[in-house]
Amino acid sequence: MFFPKSLLFSVPIAILRMEDEDDRQFVADLYQNFKLNMYYTARKIVKDPHTAEDIVQESCIAIINNLEKIKAVEICRRRAYIVSIVKNISINYIVKRDRQSKYSFIADDEILSQQPDLDSNIEDYLIRNCEIAIIKSALLKLSDKDRTILRMKYFDDLRDVDIANYLNIKANSVRYYLTLSRRRLYACMMELDREQS
Repeated sequence: MFFPKSLLFSVPIAILRMEDEDDRQFVADLYQNFKLNMYYTARKIVKDPHTAEDIVQESCIAIINNLEKIKAVEICRRRAYIVSIVKNISINYIVKRDRQSKYSFIADDEILSQQPDLDSNIEDYLIRNCEIAIIKSALLKLSDKDRTILRMKYFDDLRDVDIANYLNIKANSVRYYLTLSRRRLYACMMELDREQS
């Protein structure tokens, strides 16, 4: 995958504008270490290289805004934390775009790539895609907080303590919020299933 020169040879303006020199250097080092991960994560989700560049820039702002939390994260977990920020911003971009256009959560090229193999059972394929569509539609009905906590736990595979730091809640509350979010997701899925029946 192509990596844009604009990200390769520059530092985002948001970092350059930071007043504290130590913080600016800390964030610049994070950016240099993880810019490839950030870009490829965004590009994988949004597909468009220019949008992915914008998301990297927006992610730098989110990193600056959450600098104390990131400093508190163990060095070995920082990449996962930063990638989680990029994923959240990318997915929020997709959700917002799709709400505005009222199209499917899946990009057109993904839909084409999901055509069933001739050897596979078409009925199983259709059932699976209906289930996926219901889950995606149900996720869109959830609050941003519910979507975020489910994504961080099940897609980003973050530990409860990392989720707690990101959401600014107590670590022992994460399980409670996850249970509530799963229940709300299940309720939305059941409602959508009834509507389609």
